[in-house]
Amino acid sequence: MIVDITEKREKGRNKIVSGCLITIILFIIAIPLLIFFSHFRIFYSFGEKEKEIIRDEFNITLDESATPEKMKLSWGHGDHCYELWLKDIDDPEEFMENCYNGSYAVIENKSDLIEFGEESISALYDYNGSLVADSSYIMYTSEYYAGYNPYYYGYVIAFYKDGDSFKAKVVDEDR
Repeated sequence: MIVDITEKREKGRNKIVSGCLITIILFIIAIPLLIFFSHFRIFYSFGEKEKEIIRDEFNITLDESATPEKMKLSWGHGDHCYELWLKDIDDPEEFMENCYNGSYAVIENKSDLIEFGEESISALYDYNGSLVADSSYIMYTSEYYAGYNPYYYGYVIAFYKDGDSFKAKVVDEDR
């Protein structure tokens, strides 16, 4: 009888050890999978490859009319968030006409961007702490359908007066 209790205890310990090992192995496998399926990149320097990303993802063709300052791309498990900061823009209307390759419209009432339950426009549209969406010069909503991808892409483009030129922040609308 004493031997049976000792054997049962050892079998119980073996099951606990096996369960812990299985949990550790699953955890070790899950972490790389989570990293693989969630990406986050920020760009501060822009060569041809980065300008191609801007053209493909934002549908903006950059020339001398704007200088990219920062680009943030994050995506994971099918969701994405793209943001682009531009500077040295001479004229917002001319920029939209010559550089944006989709349809767009002026946002007449900025309060349309206020999300349910919020009191002001999301800080997501702010260029920085001092150039905020409420004080933007002009804002556009824009859309296009990627030729290689049947998905709809929509962006909000906010322009801010900065000295003699303009700055812009482009944010994707997750629809």
